[in-house]
Amino acid sequence: LENLIEPFMKQETKSILGLDPKIIEFVIQSAIDIRDANLNICKGETEALKRLDFFIKNKHAAVADRSKADVSNNDSSRLSVHFALGTLSPRTVYWKANEAYDECKWLMSHLEMRDFFLYTALAADHHLFQRRGIPLGKKQKEMKWSNPAHCQETWRRWATGETKFPLVDASLRELMSTGYCSNRVRQNAASFLAKDLHIDWRIGAEWFQFLLEDHCLGANWGNWLYFSGVGPDPKNRHFRTVSQSLRYDRNGEYVKKWLPTLREVHDVEAVLRPWDYNLKGFEDPLVDPSTQLTWTDAECLQKTKMLISACNNEI
Repeated sequence: LENLIEPFMKQETKSILGLDPKIIEFVIQSAIDIRDANLNICKGETEALKRLDFFIKNKHAAVADRSKADVSNNDSSRLSVHFALGTLSPRTVYWKANEAYDECKWLMSHLEMRDFFLYTALAADHHLFQRRGIPLGKKQKEMKWSNPAHCQETWRRWATGETKFPLVDASLRELMSTGYCSNRVRQNAASFLAKDLHIDWRIGAEWFQFLLEDHCLGANWGNWLYFSGVGPDPKNRHFRTVSQSLRYDRNGEYVKKWLPTLREVHDVEAVLRPWDYNLKGFEDPLVDPSTQLTWTDAECLQKTKMLISACNNEI
């Protein structure tokens, strides 16, 4: 790792994507610390096969809640890094899942989606990296994007987890510290940059490419196309991050793990909406908080003055 980064560290300006060199040095040091503490999960094919067998045979695949913000408790197979580094064959996973119990068949569908993104990247070639993406229809109206060089402070705040929206900030901080975060929070972070800040989605994809331990070009860039609304898909997704927190991190356990200022906050409603409770450090959210609620949740908040209330008990 040191040999890989040595040329970069010798540069006069140690900056990537216009970010403060101290941020880049933090990311690099975090990767070194993980390696030195022997916490890397990718240790060759033998360990990859052990992880696969553990996940299937111990029934974790049957009960894994893959939609959660925090998937650290075996709610994810964590096989993506092995695919990215070539220490595990997707075919091995496919057939082991096929031969196992029905509840782990979802692994097969995930592999099919991975193949879709890989083949999309191969078919798109250099067009994968164009700002307009690879839209489904040739006449699709091109979206307007802000150049990150013209909104550097906004870009920096998103990239370093300082938007003041807990779910978004926690996802970026986990990613910078560990090289990993769940698919759920990756989607929310991508949606926020593209749909709320309207910053050129490609810089987000590049930042993820630098940070992700399980980076796969097809999967990363394909998902960014997907959630930025410029991919070969007719849907236009916009994740409302506060509503997403309500559904997938209801008790705030995930955001508290990565945002120390929230750890002693016992009112879950305040964790969801810290700006409404005048919590220190959340005074200037990057966008209007009302844009981060679904229509249903906004109506509930207006009626009851709370998100966690009778109208949301079914969640």
